[in-house]
Amino acid sequence: MKTINKLVIAAAMLACARPAAAAVVEELAARVNNEPVTVSEYKRTKEALAEQYAAAMPDFFKQKDADAQLAKSALDKLVDEALLRQKADALKIKVYERELENGVGEIRKRFSRSPSGEALAPEKAEAAFREELKREGVTMEEFRERIRKQLMVQKLVQDTIRTRAKMPGENETRAYYENILLVLRGEEAKVTGLDEEARQDLLAVAGRFKELTAERLRLRHILIKTAENASPEAKKAAQGKAQAVRKDLDKALDFDEAVEKNSDDIESAKRAGDLGYIVKGMLPPEVEAVAFKMQVGDNSQPVESKFGWHILRLEEKRAAQKLRYEAVRDDLEQVLSQNSFATELGAYIKELRKDAKIQIFLDEKK
Repeated sequence: MKTINKLVIAAAMLACARPAAAAVVEELAARVNNEPVTVSEYKRTKEALAEQYAAAMPDFFKQKDADAQLAKSALDKLVDEALLRQKADALKIKVYERELENGVGEIRKRFSRSPSGEALAPEKAEAAFREELKREGVTMEEFRERIRKQLMVQKLVQDTIRTRAKMPGENETRAYYENILLVLRGEEAKVTGLDEEARQDLLAVAGRFKELTAERLRLRHILIKTAENASPEAKKAAQGKAQAVRKDLDKALDFDEAVEKNSDDIESAKRAGDLGYIVKGMLPPEVEAVAFKMQVGDNSQPVESKFGWHILRLEEKRAAQKLRYEAVRDDLEQVLSQNSFATELGAYIKELRKDAKIQIFLDEKK
C-alpha cells in the first residue's frame, strides 16, 4: 500500500537507531550491507506499526492482505533506517554535545508522568527511565550512542531532502482545496489527475476536514455492558440496570457520580464518561440517531447497541461550518509540502537501495 509506505518512509528520520547488539546471537530477519536486522527488532517494529495504523487508518485491517502489507512495511522501515544511518556515518555528520544532551533530555521527558498521566517526582521519573533501559538491555552509553545516530540521520535528511522538497504554489494549493470540496460534497468521482496514492492522501485530508467542519456533539455516556453472546436474561438484566440508573438521574443523581458507580466503559469513566467530540458516522447507528436529536443538557433514555445499554448526556452541540479557503490555506500548504518531502525522501532512499546489498531471511524461516 503506497500510502502506508510513504508514512513509514516519512517516519524513518525520527526513528531511534537500532539497539546495541545483544550478547546472545539472535536470528536475523535481514542484513543491510554488513548490518544485521534481528527477528526481535522486526517483531517490535511490526507491532508498533500495527498500533499506528489502528489509530490512524482503522479500515486498513479490513483488507485481506493487511498482515502481509504490515510485514513488508515493517521490514522496509528497518532496512531504510539502516541505510540512512550508514549514509550518515559515511558522511561523518557531526552531532555536537549540546544537541546530544537535548536529544537525551527529550526522551527523558517521556518518563516524567505515570501511565495514568500523573506527574512524577524527578527521582521517580529517572528511575522509570533507567528501568526502561534495563528492560531493553541497553546501557546509558549505548542509549546515548543510539540518540547520536538518530540525530545524525535527522541532519542528513534535513540537509539533503529539505533542499529537494518544494513549497506548493498558489495554484496547486487552490486546486487541492477544490478537490477536497468535491470529496466533502460526495463528488469524489469528479476528482481527476491523481494517481491512487495521491487520491488516498486526499481522501485522508478531506476526512479530517470533514470532522472539523461537520455538525458535532460533545457527549458523555454511561455504558451498561453486555457480552455479544449474552443470554436474553443477561440482556434484560442489563436493560433493567440502565433503566434504574436513568430513574436515579431523574431524582437528581449527579451524572459524574452515576458514571463512577455504574459505567462499564473503563476508559471514558476516567473522564466522567466523556466521549469527546462526535460527528456522524462515529457512533453505532442506533446511538447516533438518538444523540443527534438531543438538546444540550439532556440525558437520554437507555439506548441499546451491540456494546450494551447507553445513557447519553449532551454537553455541547456545534453547527456545521463551511470550509473556507483562507482559513485552511496554511494547513493545505503544509500538507502539500509534507507530501513533497516524503516523495523526495522516498526517492533518496531508493537511490541508497540501488548500491546496497540487502539480504532478506524471513521467507527462509517460514
